[in-house]
Amino acid sequence: MLEFPVRDNAKYGERLQIRDGETFLVKWHRREEVVGKEIIDGEAKKVGNVKDLAWSNDGKLAIVVERGREEESYLPFDQVEKIGDVVFIKSASGLESVPMRTCPVCKHKNLLDAKFCQKCGKTLEEKEKEKK
Repeated sequence: MLEFPVRDNAKYGERLQIRDGETFLVKWHRREEVVGKEIIDGEAKKVGNVKDLAWSNDGKLAIVVERGREEESYLPFDQVEKIGDVVFIKSASGLESVPMRTCPVCKHKNLLDAKFCQKCGKTLEEKEKEKK
């Protein structure tokens, strides 16, 4: 008979899991717990802050990294080593740049394919149309 260790002080979002004969604790993190944390790479350098979480059509997760005011990147979740007071990642080389465009009215950064500004709602014209 298999016996599972009992964890009297288990918190919400924690559960025990057995894989390959080893028992370990699985902790789920909520978006609110991760957003805003600093991201530190394997060389103990600050890479940026967690802006949000993202996922792809095939179900893969990523962290949206804010790197200064002008730049955002995606970091695939398999590059994350540990989440605590900060987020430790393997390397900053796994960051994928996100093309952005700035709203001419409020200066908010929007995804390149956005038709409207997320902040003020202004229509974001195509550059070709603006030149005509």
